[in-house]
Amino acid sequence: MVHRFLDLATLRQIGWRNGRPLWSTIWPLRYRGGLGVITIPPEFITDLASVPRIPLLWLAAGGCGPRSAILHDFAYQFGYWLVGGASVTVTKEYVDQVFRASLLADPYSGVGSARAWMMYQGVRIGGRGAWKDEERVQELNPIWNEA
Repeated sequence: MVHRFLDLATLRQIGWRNGRPLWSTIWPLRYRGGLGVITIPPEFITDLASVPRIPLLWLAAGGCGPRSAILHDFAYQFGYWLVGGASVTVTKEYVDQVFRASLLADPYSGVGSARAWMMYQGVRIGGRGAWKDEERVQELNPIWNEA
């Protein structure tokens, strides 16, 4: 199976949180992967990739892979993806692997294999506190949490 995004990301900035812009999806974002077609719905709020503002890290990964970041952020907030209209529970480890695969599959990500590996290591190590963080979900997407 060929892993790839089926849509471009269509976003609008809706505000700021902790010095970072917040974005809302306008249209669905679909990604074909090992589970089938994952759909990120409209009105999902994300801060995209939360790369630390340490200069070397930011220069290496800041602003890269926004579609992968949206895909990753949705699962990190809720612990599931929407596949064929159903919620499919996923693990942090699996989500991180799909993040890396999606970076490599996306011609617009701006990363090659070395940078994708580095970003993957960043979410593996640095993403532990964000996985299914209820406070973050309530701030960003309370409507999705209630659904």
